[in-house]
Amino acid sequence: MIKLVTDFECGNGKNVKQLAEDRFRLEVDGDKQSGYCNYFCLDLINEGPAAEVTIELWEDSKWGAPTGFPAVFPTTLWFKPVGFHRYRPLRGQCPECIDRKVTFKVPVEQNQRLRVAMTYVAPYSEVSDALSAFADQRPDRCERFSVGQSVQGREIWGLRAGTPGKPKLFCVAGQHPHEHAGVWGALGIADFMSSLLPEAGALRDQLEVMVIPIANPDGNVAGRNAFNAEGLDMYLTFGETPDASEPEAHESRLLWKWVLDAMPDVWLNFHCYTGWKLNSEPPYDGWYEVEDRGLFRDPARRRLYDALCDTMRLETEALSTHERASIHRPTTMCHQMAKRYGIPHAFYEINNGTAGKHAGAQRGLHVFKRVANTLLHQMK
Repeated sequence: MIKLVTDFECGNGKNVKQLAEDRFRLEVDGDKQSGYCNYFCLDLINEGPAAEVTIELWEDSKWGAPTGFPAVFPTTLWFKPVGFHRYRPLRGQCPECIDRKVTFKVPVEQNQRLRVAMTYVAPYSEVSDALSAFADQRPDRCERFSVGQSVQGREIWGLRAGTPGKPKLFCVAGQHPHEHAGVWGALGIADFMSSLLPEAGALRDQLEVMVIPIANPDGNVAGRNAFNAEGLDMYLTFGETPDASEPEAHESRLLWKWVLDAMPDVWLNFHCYTGWKLNSEPPYDGWYEVEDRGLFRDPARRRLYDALCDTMRLETEALSTHERASIHRPTTMCHQMAKRYGIPHAFYEINNGTAGKHAGAQRGLHVFKRVANTLLHQMK
């Protein structure tokens, strides 16, 4: 007997129907009709002999209209036996969206519980344990901190490394909970900055670095696409009111207070695209900017921001999707930090389809190193 379930940390899927012993139909449970209605994470529990299971994955029916599957698929599908330490790509399958559904096959061994997902999943529990281990094992090089608790009472953990009084570089990921490659990127930076590598030691002498890999723990645990536990999008920090006195979502208010209390010199924010976009070249990463450089009234801050934009364009893979920067809306934290306080940022999107745990960490770390180099050069 084979079962399909989604009720676990980071799981996503609903309206599950078993069409035959080895065939299931289900829908994704999306947050927004366009752009944030694609993520799935499911378990197949096989209590019998080995089988090949066919999955029909459908768009979320609650909107009654297309929800963006063709913009995401084809993409890499990831799988692992539950309890195994890593995911692997589902070999030979990058399925297309046809008539609002995606169909793929999964080989399940005898008496096996197998996890299948659209991303190389970065669970809150695993990331939190990693930060705790870094702090416990490397107390001379880093310390763990929290900016507060989420709506549902989960700590928003971060790692601090470097020298107080030196230029501050803050790094955040996981505002959109299913954008797991960005989480792996931020965790890779935390690992690097607390490591024994000579380059990391040199940066600890020159910078104060704080990294929060999962800014939206409730959304991560619940397997959401874009929202927190309040049903709010943390990227659109000020909702529909750019001039609001404080952010809309609870966790965004905690991040905003953290920023205003510390006033970082650069804010580095990781998000993700998903899918083999086929509109440019691998690895299909991207980046965002504020269009109006006049938001930075201080000429030195404006020059630093221009240098960061040059860095993203010329020294990262950001051009490999759209070959141009996307533009932040006025209600985003990046836009409002620039407008109100002149805080420059680098905003990078790692592609979930071309980066898992290791590649996500490597791409995030590469961006971080280039951003740190630009910051230090501009502040001489």
